[in-house]
Amino acid sequence: MHPILAIVGRPNVGKSRLFNRIVGKGKAIVADIPGVTRDRHYSLADWLGREFIVVDTGGLELDPDADLGRSITEQSLKAIDEADVIVCLFDGQIEPVVKDREVVDALRKSSKCVIFVVNKIDEDVHERRVDAFYELGITKLFSVSAEHGRGVDDILDEAVAAFPPDCKKEEKDEDRLAVAVVGRPNVGKSTLINRICGTKRVVAHELAGTTRDAIDVEIDIEGKKYLFIDTAGVKRRWGVSERLEKFTALRSLRTVGRADIVLQLIDASDGLTKQDISLTDFIRGEGKGSILLVNKWDLMDASWEEYEIRLRRGLGDLKNLAIIPVSAKTGKNCLKILSAADSLSRALGTKLTTSALNRIIEAAIEGHHMPVYKGKEVKIYYATQTGTNPPTFTLFSNYPEAVPYTYRKYLTNRILDAMGEKGIPVRIVCRKK
Repeated sequence: MHPILAIVGRPNVGKSRLFNRIVGKGKAIVADIPGVTRDRHYSLADWLGREFIVVDTGGLELDPDADLGRSITEQSLKAIDEADVIVCLFDGQIEPVVKDREVVDALRKSSKCVIFVVNKIDEDVHERRVDAFYELGITKLFSVSAEHGRGVDDILDEAVAAFPPDCKKEEKDEDRLAVAVVGRPNVGKSTLINRICGTKRVVAHELAGTTRDAIDVEIDIEGKKYLFIDTAGVKRRWGVSERLEKFTALRSLRTVGRADIVLQLIDASDGLTKQDISLTDFIRGEGKGSILLVNKWDLMDASWEEYEIRLRRGLGDLKNLAIIPVSAKTGKNCLKILSAADSLSRALGTKLTTSALNRIIEAAIEGHHMPVYKGKEVKIYYATQTGTNPPTFTLFSNYPEAVPYTYRKYLTNRILDAMGEKGIPVRIVCRKK
């Protein structure tokens, strides 16, 4: 399980810039996965070998009709509720304001580790600006420049030191398929699991979940074992409203890493929200196979063909995901979920021989030559598969840094075409020969 680092603060203090700076330091983990949207609001990062999830609270979608000031505060409080460590960011270019004090007062009520940071301290001469923030009753302050990277190492050291200890990895049952059920609250996650449990009249038993507030359900269907991980059960704290809870997905992030396959539910009447897309991107960035389930389809009076076209258009690079309209309440298409998960699991374990892979790469290069790098020809000498779940391919080149994202995406599509698969994550890693 990855710990969560949440960045909170009032608007325009530089939360997103600090998020991008931190994620940039760990981008090698996800940069080689084509199809991942670059402007996510949460992402996996790495510091000194410790992986964690970074959350930019400014990117979490809220009710657009709600009062902006109240929404920002509620949003920050929800991040506090879910995070292991909080970075509270201030704008060092202006004096502390009332909103800063409100956030600090709220943080004092939490039991979480809070790192107070003054941003936009670009040079040593600006350090004196930090002093004004001690008036908020803070005893330890860090100064950073998210834009230039100054001081970011210090707050990452502090954060990693405060993370909970690494949990031992669960012993993998090779005969059991771990399936996480994720999505915004109230989309029907628990109802779906209950429906699947009852489909074949199996006996399901609850286990103590290793993810906070998750429930693990083991199911045996005709000799095939599944472990369903339910992320439902978000508790309201801090007086957070139902409106805000509707858009909360943070607990799902902890669950994704434990799963082989991820079922992402959306509400058919709501369609695909920005929060849903961010979660889809995160799942892909983790290298997990996912199936998008459009729940409560029984309540819709619409053409599925037209709905699906709009849905895939909204997914952009992830438009090839498997999508199934379901009704957890009535059981419509729920049996299809298990067969789709089994099929996706097999696809993620696909292995290509080195000779077959190199024929695919050679044909792709012949059809579309790589761009010139500093006046020199970029060559790929050979390729080999170095992993599965997801399929991972290493390409050896004279200038690996010159193989652009768009070209790796092109190669990924050619490989998937040859595999006869669509909608699964593939890693392309380029290395120096």
